[in-house]
Amino acid sequence: MGREVGEVIQNAQIEQMIERALVRSGDGLVELTEEICCEAEAGKMGPILNARCIPYIDRAGRNVGTITVLHDITALKRMDQVKSEFVSMVSHEIRSPLNSVLAQMQIILDGLAGEVTARQQEILGRASAKVKSLVSLSSELLDLARIESGLISQEKEHLNLSDVLADQVAFHTAKAQAKKMALTLEPLPKLTPVFADRRNMEEVFSNLISNAISYTPEGGTVTVSAAMESGYLRASVSDNGIGMAPEDLGHIFKRFYRIKTDQTRFIIGTGLGLAIVKSIVEAHNGFIRVESEPNRGSTFHVYIPCPGS
Repeated sequence: MGREVGEVIQNAQIEQMIERALVRSGDGLVELTEEICCEAEAGKMGPILNARCIPYIDRAGRNVGTITVLHDITALKRMDQVKSEFVSMVSHEIRSPLNSVLAQMQIILDGLAGEVTARQQEILGRASAKVKSLVSLSSELLDLARIESGLISQEKEHLNLSDVLADQVAFHTAKAQAKKMALTLEPLPKLTPVFADRRNMEEVFSNLISNAISYTPEGGTVTVSAAMESGYLRASVSDNGIGMAPEDLGHIFKRFYRIKTDQTRFIIGTGLGLAIVKSIVEAHNGFIRVESEPNRGSTFHVYIPCPGS
């Protein structure tokens, strides 16, 4: 009581969180969340804390302080690391044999091993599609393990997200046109560059736009937009597709979770795309939220903090 924060907690990251929360008003996004790796002896992994910091607002709307909660998640992170390493090893080991099987099946389908009847073509085609799904699954599991290991932090740069959004809209336009859909990028205001990995930002918005197209019926619309919001760059992907029930919204970012309805049963996917998106966004100290109603579409909002905010 009565001491400076720096005297009690000698951690620059926590002090910076508190300083950022102190200058926030009672409006907009106010909660700051970060994972903090504490220093330890050489060669040893230090404690890992989940830190949450919010301004303390009085009745007049003035920011009179902050509330900071620290949760020791070291054991959970170590368990996650072991699990990720196991998944990565298994995925790596099965991907090569699957690719080999796929190549051999393609040789047969191409008729290079002898004549193939129409019925055999059909059966082999279905089997080949299933093998491709397994290859895709193993690749996404490897991506998820790599992201959760923190390796992407080595490739971050000051990035203009306007270019990434424009490129992704252009790339997915053909897929949208094939379903007679309108995929549009709303006029963007001047956006502050973010400190992010380009390839992973491309993966985030490729996943979101591709999902929006897949889960929107023919003739629908998908809109991409972005704006600055309370120290964050907020990029949104909206559609007027089949939407989601309230009970599904709390689960869609879990691994392998897929919404099972008559409308979705013919949509192919691994259930890992949104888990990868969430992991990438959180690795950039950001967060993602979703708004959705059944048969009225969905909007995914990605928030990436801007340097100096």
